[in-house]
Amino acid sequence: MRQFVPFDSLWNMAIDVPYSFLVRDGAHAWSCGQLALDRNSNVISSGDLPAQSEIVANYVAEILDRADLSADSLVRLVLFVDASHLSDSDAMCAAFYSKFSAEIILDIVPVPHFYYDGVVLEVDVFCGGAGRSSTTAATVSRQTDGELVWASINAAASHVEASFECLDSELATAGIDRSHLLSAHWTVPPGEAFNVAHTAADGGLLPDVGAVVSAGTDSAMVNGRFVFTTDPVTAEATATIENVVITATQSERFGWVQARSIDADTDLVDQTRQIMTAIESRLAAHDVGFDAVVKATSLYTGGNSAAELHDNMSVRNAYYERPGPASTGLPVFGLADERSRIVVDVTYAKGSANGSSGKPLDALAPVAGRTHRS
Repeated sequence: MRQFVPFDSLWNMAIDVPYSFLVRDGAHAWSCGQLALDRNSNVISSGDLPAQSEIVANYVAEILDRADLSADSLVRLVLFVDASHLSDSDAMCAAFYSKFSAEIILDIVPVPHFYYDGVVLEVDVFCGGAGRSSTTAATVSRQTDGELVWASINAAASHVEASFECLDSELATAGIDRSHLLSAHWTVPPGEAFNVAHTAADGGLLPDVGAVVSAGTDSAMVNGRFVFTTDPVTAEATATIENVVITATQSERFGWVQARSIDADTDLVDQTRQIMTAIESRLAAHDVGFDAVVKATSLYTGGNSAAELHDNMSVRNAYYERPGPASTGLPVFGLADERSRIVVDVTYAKGSANGSSGKPLDALAPVAGRTHRS
């Protein structure tokens, strides 16, 4: 049964959105980006990464509980961090490990700023099914359940290719190989982007080189985030259709579509329109629609104003109806292909592990007893 934690469970955005705080599909779940905001979207503990980490960890625990998911279901947290606060990364990670488990995958993605002044952290949540196994080696982390395998590479650029052997070993443990890749996201220091991107592409772990995200100059680490399925995956060749580069994969139950515009003379909002049209077409080719999407991620280049987020979000919003998927959108330092101002990807699940009722879950009670300053 597919279930939804309503978006306004803990805090509200400045504009109405057709998204969910968390989408649960059987034993799996995906969240929107979690922020240290109060009910009225005021920033809590402005500019304090360790404090915001503890607040968001508590929020994550609350939405998991509301969705009847245990903390043990948590497999991956993607930590989007203001790059100027990376020196506090150890304290940030400690807050999440302490709240949950040292076995969860923590992926750190540096970003230039957030659209709420004072926010320095945004966190995406991913949950898996029962009977999971996990491993963390020097550069590779893996979490596996009966349907999906989450894996990450965190390494210096010079060690990325060597980490593929470790990744292959971890995949073999789950009885699969790289051909089972469903989705891939890479964040790379700008000076290393070209070499790492082509190494990953040659290794079958990056379908679209131009979609690599810059980690900014304050980070020396490469982060590759992957989802594999235990079922066979059909990977469609990356193609350019009407100035949109589109990549798609699908297994028996899950699918992934990523798109970006290369129309350099078009602004962010119009590129978003081109992208959403292309994604709609590709989803239709997979015999699904936007109602099947459980997670959408939009990474864009530009300023730090809420208006920029809201303008391109308004375009994306038009394709969804409540309760909608979990959605994350935020600015990044840049994309490998400088013609692209935004890249959007969606993960969908066909039907549901136990049927899809579209049942919303009741809103969480307001978070009390915390002070804030905007």
